[in-house]
Amino acid sequence: MDGRRFATTLLLSGLGVIPTGSTHAQQTAATPMPVQMVPLTDTAVPADIAPEIPAVENPFVGDLFNRSKLTGDWFGARSSLAERGVGVNVYSTNFYGGVASGGREQAYQFGGRLDYLLKVDGQKLGLWQGLFFDMHAETRYGNDVNTNSGLLAPPNLAMNFPAAGRKVTSITGIKVTQALSESFVLFAGKLNTLDEFPLRFNPAGTTGLPFLGGFQSSALVFNPIAARTVPYSAAGAGFAVLKDFEPIFSFTVLDPEERATKGADDLFKRGVTLVPDLILRGKPFGLPALLNVGGTYSTAQYRALDPATYLDLFRAGQLGNALANGGPTATNSWSVYANGYHSLWVDPCDEKQHWGVFAAAGISDGNPNPIRYSLSGGVGGRSMLPGRTLDTFGVGCYYLGLSDQVKQFAQPFRPLQDEYGVEMFYNVAVAPWCRLTPNFTVARPSAAGLDTTIITGLRLQLAF
Repeated sequence: MDGRRFATTLLLSGLGVIPTGSTHAQQTAATPMPVQMVPLTDTAVPADIAPEIPAVENPFVGDLFNRSKLTGDWFGARSSLAERGVGVNVYSTNFYGGVASGGREQAYQFGGRLDYLLKVDGQKLGLWQGLFFDMHAETRYGNDVNTNSGLLAPPNLAMNFPAAGRKVTSITGIKVTQALSESFVLFAGKLNTLDEFPLRFNPAGTTGLPFLGGFQSSALVFNPIAARTVPYSAAGAGFAVLKDFEPIFSFTVLDPEERATKGADDLFKRGVTLVPDLILRGKPFGLPALLNVGGTYSTAQYRALDPATYLDLFRAGQLGNALANGGPTATNSWSVYANGYHSLWVDPCDEKQHWGVFAAAGISDGNPNPIRYSLSGGVGGRSMLPGRTLDTFGVGCYYLGLSDQVKQFAQPFRPLQDEYGVEMFYNVAVAPWCRLTPNFTVARPSAAGLDTTIITGLRLQLAF
């Protein structure tokens, strides 16, 4: 295979300048953590970025309601940058919602975030073959429903980052990838684990980022069994083995320290987190399916009640700072997960139009991991309504089985119980660059004594 075709293939494997979510291969390449359904999204592939792919119309041009980005082609600058291997995308996601009943407090809040993505193909930029660079910066502002919900799994995970409850801008991901052959790649940097390792059966909408375009609950975006040992933004490195330019096995070494708003001081001072991951693909009954199994193992010291970036333990249990040092320390924390999907329907005329079922499960040591086991599942994908080919939908449920240890440690302050809930959304494509999404969640909080939490909200997403 010549270098130009090889570089193009890697681009479509998610290691290059095309936004994550453009293709099945993109969403799974070099993905060392839980992967679920990987739907094709509406993100177009410009012919000048992938010259070996049949030519398609430039998605950046056209009238206001047909082009892929609100700001268009920037008088040709965007297409010119793409031709040189540089992809620049900016997304605005705003949320208005709150607790309608139950929870800690009934109130509605407004907040949002900006996401800035830069993707570079080193060969096209004049460097060397197989080199790729990715950067993700974020701005968070306003308020959110998480504080009032009383839920251990934040019902709006996107508003927990880069730092919950703060107005902040931070670079949360800088990744360098080098392909050594058609079947082996290395990667390293500050890894944004929600970009790299989400549960993938979560229609990504405009951005290609599942946690912004589909489900909002932490338990339906990221496998919560890994929340104890995997930070949101972590220094790390690893490798992936590819078959037919898709990963079949990967291994990642992460620094267990959360670095969303931190630099690179004292790398691996606390220890290491190891993440092996195996991905099996097939077409039972002629329809796409995927099974992903793996685990995490950390040598760092934790307490059962220590904060975890993908959970909201203190606010969920109303424990405050009283338990900041609660529980004995433990090391060698581990978790094992399995995630899968199976499409039930694919439009023979357009493979982007499909929907299916998904499931995820996990089990852990139970101490220091506050979650002993987790289960989730549901259905989702592209809308089948006439004329609504860009719309997406999802209905999912989850169950978090809290460990006996965390229940015991919290008992004197606030009794905790297992948490479960249901979330549903319908993502309306007002235009390719604009999505309006009603969202509805019903959940039993982990904090005993709180009434069932009912959450309603709207999400408006713009792709600039």
